Amino acid sequence: MTQEGIFHHSFQYASKVDMGAKRASNQDEVICCPEYAFFAVADGMGGLYGGGETSAMIAKVLPGLIGQAYENIKKDLCPERAAELLKEQARLISDNIYEKMNRGGNFDYGATLCGVWLMGSHAIFVNMGDSRGYWLGCYERHIRQITKDHNVAAELVASGELSLEEARYHSSSAMLTRFMGMNSPALPDAFIQELKTGDIILLCSDGLHGMVDDEHLTRLLRGSKNPDLVVNRLIDEANGAGGKDNISAVYIKILP
Repeated sequence: MTQEGIFHHSFQYASKVDMGAKRASNQDEVICCPEYAFFAVADGMGGLYGGGETSAMIAKVLPGLIGQAYENIKKDLCPERAAELLKEQARLISDNIYEKMNRGGNFDYGATLCGVWLMGSHAIFVNMGDSRGYWLGCYERHIRQITKDHNVAAELVASGELSLEEARYHSSSAMLTRFMGMNSPALPDAFIQELKTGDIILLCSDGLHGMVDDEHLTRLLRGSKNPDLVVNRLIDEANGAGGKDNISAVYIKILP
């Protein structure tokens, strides 16, 4: 049950983490705080000694910080203020990781973060890295990525050097430009999306969006009214396409 008045709609949700078909361990985490209408995914950066430990640390610390943020904002549930608070909390965690674990110059700890806070009639997204937040409007034909990837491939798309399709398979997509544990001060992004009844939100790591294109994501998100079934199908589709990485997904359906 959510804190009274924080979100103007009811919602259904489901989440799941899967190791994938190729990995020998899992470094993904999902964070679900339905009482505050907050959800997130964190993906430990592959190749780093402490990638999985970083995502686990984020999953442990973030719910308490969201609770503190709620106490600071509950008298005036302003989306813009909430966006600033989310960035502040993400920056706090990231800078703490950097100062305690990466400051010596060796980046052994790092993870992505993508979260959403449902507030009033809006979704406030926060992200660092290439885990994504999507929105599928009730009457929209196609899913829309709300967050922006923080990697070199996205910068090459912005400069016109790569198309979106080329970036999907380009080696630079694995080169993150921002992440949790980056050089202090961290630079998280926040985005605000108005919500209506019937809208769907998807948070996921690149183990899902790197395996399943937007057209298939749209079809799968609309394929069932059962949240758990939707999430299971998303995981199965990613594994069926190769399952090259850990897979995490959070599905949220906005109700009347």
